[in-house]
Amino acid sequence: MLKDWFGKTGYKDRIFKHKLQVMYRTVLIIALVVVAIVILKVQADNRVYTKYEIVREMKRFGTENSTFRNYDGNILVHSKDGIAAYDENGGQMWNQSYEMQAPLVKNNGSYVAVGDYKGTTLYIIGKKGTTAEVETNLPILSLDVSAQGVAAVLLQDNDVTWLRLYSEKGELISEVKTSMRNNGYPVAFAISPDNIKLGVSYVKAEAGKINTSLAFYNFGGVGQNATDNLVSGYEYDGQIFPLITYLNETDAVAVGDERLLLLKGKQKPTLEKEIAFEQELQGIYKCETGFALVYRDLDGEGQYNIHIYNAEGEEELKHKVDFEFSDIILDDKKAIIYNEAKVLVLGLNGVEKYNSDLGGNIQALIPTDSSTEILAVFPDGIRLMKLR
Repeated sequence: MLKDWFGKTGYKDRIFKHKLQVMYRTVLIIALVVVAIVILKVQADNRVYTKYEIVREMKRFGTENSTFRNYDGNILVHSKDGIAAYDENGGQMWNQSYEMQAPLVKNNGSYVAVGDYKGTTLYIIGKKGTTAEVETNLPILSLDVSAQGVAAVLLQDNDVTWLRLYSEKGELISEVKTSMRNNGYPVAFAISPDNIKLGVSYVKAEAGKINTSLAFYNFGGVGQNATDNLVSGYEYDGQIFPLITYLNETDAVAVGDERLLLLKGKQKPTLEKEIAFEQELQGIYKCETGFALVYRDLDGEGQYNIHIYNAEGEEELKHKVDFEFSDIILDDKKAIIYNEAKVLVLGLNGVEKYNSDLGGNIQALIPTDSSTEILAVFPDGIRLMKLR
């Protein structure tokens, strides 16, 4: 073995031992950091809040009959007279005035589509307030909008209906002509966040029976090679699917009277899973990473059973709720269930993180980036509430 000038172990051995010590220390530090992170996450996931404080309060905007909703972390408020967006500090981002008897409003990401039911004017609005005004020339029956600003609009033309796609600038991109004789009546439709796919649920009466056709169109490169851009479809005799929606760019769900269908595909949606309903479905709520199904509780222990699934259709949580609620806000970590007087913040691990009031008559809740802060709309103002 090599010796140094002082008769000790050679310098190569010492360097090797030093490297081992550094490696052991590094591994130990990493392990300690990982353990600390896991402990903090478990503590955060299981923490229960019993109080709240008002962090900030702002004057209520809109009219008495205005509707409030989440707008990509900001606040969207609309009525028969117009629509406007405000940031979480109450600063107006944009506004658009109009006069509509029954405004249809859909928002996705930073885009909003607004049209008057059976009217002919469509607005497509971006986050900076850029607005495209479209004259459809035919009565609007329903609409949807993608996260990139493409609006899908169902128009009535006597015995024919048109599904038209308009760009964020209001330009006609494509259209699908339907009739009861050929396709059936489109009772539901949804455009994917990436603009490419359009899912449609058609209902048709044949031989005294109601049947459903689910059709998926692709308006990208793949769809150009398919007849009428139709890339996939499914038939269901004796069933109706009155809702179809996209969770994200690849996952869509179709909700029927007996079951939910989960379809996946970047270009051609294909059926991946069916979830049969336990009883009559009371509601469905969704986010990018999953969805919640709501049933009446027939056991008498609560009023509702809420089943939360991930985007693969796997049930992650089943929970009883003992009060009537007006809405459920769902994300990948929690569900916020509320009515005018009560708020339940439910972790996806089943922990009721908050179950109480917010000190007023709640008209709407807007989630924020913080796991403990919520924007709450009350008749007398809008408050940023922090759970403690």
